[in-house]
Amino acid sequence: MLKKRCCGPTVGKPSARSLDFLYLCSYDVDGLRAFSKHPGVGEVFNLDEAAMQGLMDDEVALMQFGFHLLKQVLFGEITIALKQDAQQRRIQRRHELAMPAGTPASE
Repeated sequence: MLKKRCCGPTVGKPSARSLDFLYLCSYDVDGLRAFSKHPGVGEVFNLDEAAMQGLMDDEVALMQFGFHLLKQVLFGEITIALKQDAQQRRIQRRHELAMPAGTPASE
């Protein structure tokens, strides 16, 4: 958190979402495991089946994943490989969800 407080326009003001991730990854092992099972994690991060199973079976591996996830989410450090075009697909999906029904998509 010290690193988060030392950079950027949010100096000393981490967002509520950042604090939620900090709690999840630092203290809530069961919540982190449930988060890791979410299909979105498999869509974004390049983790093979063995690695995903390791997160479910090994609490040390799960916590290490959480620490890497914190670095990635809070500081933008790519510590977990991303799937190719994962970010673009997420942006597109969020755009589609935010668009009111019946509105034509712009090109």
